[in-house]
Amino acid sequence: MCNELMGETVFETFTVALSGAKTVSSLGNAIDTHYSLENAPKADTWIVAGTSPARHPQTPGLVDFLIEKSASASIGGLASGSYTLAKAGLLNGYRGVVHWLTYDELLTEHKSILLANEQFCIDRDRLTCRGGSSSLDLMLMWIAKNVSAETAEAISKHFVNERLGIPSNAMPQELSERTRAEQPKLAEALELMENNIEEPLTTDDIAYHVKISRRQLERLFKKHLNAVPSRYYLQIRLEEARSRLFNGTESIADIGLGCGFSSGAHFSTAYRNQYGLTPSEDRSLNQKMQIEK
Repeated sequence: MCNELMGETVFETFTVALSGAKTVSSLGNAIDTHYSLENAPKADTWIVAGTSPARHPQTPGLVDFLIEKSASASIGGLASGSYTLAKAGLLNGYRGVVHWLTYDELLTEHKSILLANEQFCIDRDRLTCRGGSSSLDLMLMWIAKNVSAETAEAISKHFVNERLGIPSNAMPQELSERTRAEQPKLAEALELMENNIEEPLTTDDIAYHVKISRRQLERLFKKHLNAVPSRYYLQIRLEEARSRLFNGTESIADIGLGCGFSSGAHFSTAYRNQYGLTPSEDRSLNQKMQIEK
């Protein structure tokens, strides 16, 4: 659809079976494919289409194939396809998501993966999503990053999508009132973060102010928020920045400085890693959506 709307071949796609020229979907449908692993051509991006989230077929040939291709291409996984990437070690040190049916399994077996709460996630050259409709949102964001936000928005409208999909964890995971009452040190740490946006505190500073060790603080965040303090703090600051982008007229540079980022480049990089678009692209897209409403 991107090719059709732009009037040129921006993307070319093909399908690959594990072996032979056919594969079978999780619904049992036989699908003719263009290639097998043995004769697949070069590509810029490889996407593993997962089977039923409850099943993980043993595919050592695919794992070896992905490891080889990852040296020069972006790698992605849809639904349980993310589990295959994890098996290959290709999500180590990356943020990623997987279908909820395999979440606990992945968390237990692959502790070096930073499991995110979004419906989809793009971290550098790794693309993952939970499957289903989030696959469309993932591809739209990939087009926004590689072509333009305007093109992705046009494609989104063609598919009668409400708007260009963005990762669903726009707000950091909230702490329940009950947990706040039961964990006053954690609640105090969160309050310090929320009240120190422009000049962020270090994790050691926060631990000092709430009178617990850094290790204790990190354990509290891991247990109750499934996050490390520094990452959670960054999410708070980015969400504040996004609110200012959408609801005010401050310059992007002033917003970045006001939310604790030392430079425009640092702010832009952190923002794009979180939301998939740069601050200027996201503000422009939001303004356009408001006008069209």
